[in-house]
This record gives sequence, C-alpha cells and structure tokens, in this order.
Amino acid sequence: MLAATKRMEIDMSRTAWMLAGLLFVVPAAAVADEPESPAMTSSAATSSFDWAGNWTRMELAGKDGALQPLPAAAKLTLEVDKDLRVSLSVGCNRIGTQIMPGEGSAVTFAPGMATRMACPGEIGDAEQTLTDAIDKVAGYEMRGDDVVFVDAAGKPLMLIGR
Repeated sequence: MLAATKRMEIDMSRTAWMLAGLLFVVPAAAVADEPESPAMTSSAATSSFDWAGNWTRMELAGKDGALQPLPAAAKLTLEVDKDLRVSLSVGCNRIGTQIMPGEGSAVTFAPGMATRMACPGEIGDAEQTLTDAIDKVAGYEMRGDDVVFVDAAGKPLMLIGR
C-alpha cells in the first residue's frame, strides 16, 4: 500500500509540473506568434493635412502610368479615421492600413491586412494595382482638392478625392 501511495504522489507531482509548465509555455507561445506591426497610434498629430473622412473617388495608374478611374463595376469605400487608420475596398476584399506621415509631403502606408477572397476580372485587377500602389507610396501632392500619392521618383500611383 505504501508503494502505491508513493507512486500516486509521484504521478501527481509530474502532473503539477506539467501544468506549471503549460502556464508558462502557452502564454509565451501566444506572444511569440503575434506578428510585429507598427503601432497604430495617433500619428495624426504629425500631419498638417486633414486626412480624416470618407473619400469617394479613386484613380489608379495604368500600365502606361496615366491615372485612370476605377472600373465601372467597382464599389469604392475609403474611410480614414482621426488616427489615420484606413479601411478601404474596391468591391471585393477589405484592406486595413494606416497613413504614416513623414516630413513635408512624405507619406507611406503601414503594413496592412486584407481579407483574402478571390476577386475575378477587372475588380481583381484593380485591387492588385491598388495594393501594389500602397506598397510603393513615398509621398503625396495636392491637385485642387484631390490627393495624388506618388512613388519615390514622383510618379503618380493613385488619386483620391472627396
């Protein structure tokens, strides 16, 4: 009987150690799996331009470099909040990012996230052009009330208007 009691104490001790280990390992693994992302904080204070609001027009640079309206089938939603977080879609996937103002007219977009639905035809093409443009943005310029995002060489990538 004494041997059985001793074995039970050892089994319980192992179980306690395993549970204690899980209490450490599981939270550590959860933290380790979180992707690093820029702080989605209020960088609006560094921007003199009022980005916030709904933008209702968009043009994207075509293969020839000229800005062209979105396809007729596109359903643009483009909202920027006061902290410069961006939510947008051209009619298929939702894209989330943040405008990151720099010095003067320098601006970039933070690495973002998007839903991953297959988007057929011209909507899919427009979305691919849009995500490629977002990755290349290095600055902006004003054209009347419109904003034109440009690459590092100053070539227009995308125009947005209210």
